[in-house]
Amino acid sequence: MARGVNRQVYADKLFDCCWVELQGHVRAQLVVQKKLKPRIFRIGDFLYDERGSALPCDGEAPQVLLIYNTTISPRRIVA
Repeated sequence: MARGVNRQVYADKLFDCCWVELQGHVRAQLVVQKKLKPRIFRIGDFLYDERGSALPCDGEAPQVLLIYNTTISPRRIVA
């Protein structure tokens, strides 16, 4: 069995400096954690909670489709 095959490439929560795919965007977007409690994240011009749901003040925010786990590089996964 190839090394790294069973590693998870996607995360289930947002975290600082991870990358996400947003609905309607061609490229992945960088996530930046705001210094607030509860944990709030900025993706582009919009604010999200740690589960990737847009905050009520950002009703027009695009949906988060994927959260990439940046601790594991997809290039290292061998099929």
